[in-house]
Amino acid sequence: MENMRTCPVCQAAVEPDQHECSRCGFKLVGRTEELVALGVEEVMPEALEEVCGRARLTVTKGPLEGESFYLETMPVTVGRDPKCDLFLNNMTVSRRHAIIERNGQKIMVKDNNSLNGTWVDGQVVEEAELKEGSLLQIGTFNMRFSCS
Repeated sequence: MENMRTCPVCQAAVEPDQHECSRCGFKLVGRTEELVALGVEEVMPEALEEVCGRARLTVTKGPLEGESFYLETMPVTVGRDPKCDLFLNNMTVSRRHAIIERNGQKIMVKDNNSLNGTWVDGQVVEEAELKEGSLLQIGTFNMRFSCS
């Protein structure tokens, strides 16, 4: 147990001989460093709170089921590229799959010419508003949007 590492993406325990996280699939190649998340009070703009409270996506089906991702600052890039704000490491997700952004009093998701499309409430969309309870599907990730 003393040689155990943690995945820098999902914080799951990783055996020393593993080259991929068994929980999220992150490839542990080369030197990986632990990510330190900023506290919400450090990055949450008041204007976004006025629109939506604490906007978040909770994975309801697929890899990372049960995990929540807070949309702390806008825009939020979504994709398989580790540089994306919301990193979804699965081959069904395009490298730069979609973007979530604020448009006035609305939170919008826009597909970024992804291969498998972006789905909101069972419909493929180029752009759609995310409302309380909306179901967003990106690749094999089904995520419920909430503003609580």
